[in-house]
Amino acid sequence: MPNDPQRQNPQPGRDLQQAQPVLPGQRREPQAPQYPQPQRYAEARAHRVMDRAADAVWREVRDFPALAAWHPGIASSTAHPGNPRVRDLVTTDGIRLTEALHAVDDTLMTLEYGFVAHPFPLTDYRARMEVRPEGDTRCSVTWTATFRPAEGDGAALAAQFEAGVFVVGLEALGARGRG
Repeated sequence: MPNDPQRQNPQPGRDLQQAQPVLPGQRREPQAPQYPQPQRYAEARAHRVMDRAADAVWREVRDFPALAAWHPGIASSTAHPGNPRVRDLVTTDGIRLTEALHAVDDTLMTLEYGFVAHPFPLTDYRARMEVRPEGDTRCSVTWTATFRPAEGDGAALAAQFEAGVFVVGLEALGARGRG
C-alpha cells in the first residue's frame, strides 16, 4: 500500500512497541536486556620453596622446550619444528599436548604459556611460572594456570593440574642439583 504512512515513514522502536501492546490502564515495565552469564575461570596453583639458587632454577624453567629434562610426568618435550616458542609434549601416560610460549621476562623470572592443542575439556588455558629469590641459596617457585572449564566450575580439573602436574613438577625441580 503506497499511501500507508507507517510503511513510508518507519519510526525506530515502533515495531517493538506494537509487538507487545499495552492495554489501557496498564503500565509497561522496562525490560532489562538478557545477556548470557559470563563463563567463570577456574584456577590451579602450586607453590614451593626450594634449597636452590633462583638463577639455577630459572635457567631450567626458562628452557621452554626442555620440560621433560626436569618434569617426571613428561616423557618427551621438543621444540616445534621451525618455532622454538612452541613445544610438543607427550606425558608418561601418552597424552599429547602442544603449548606456546606467550611471554618471558628474565628480570622478573616469569614465563607465561598456553595450550595450542590438548584433550582437556577447557578453553582459554593460560599458565604462569614465577621464580623468586629467597636469599642466595634458596628460591620459591609459583606455578599457576587459569582456564574456562567446558562444564561446571572446573574444580576437579584444577585439582588434577595442581596435584598431577604442578606439585609433582615443582617437587622434582626442587630436588635437582642436590646430589
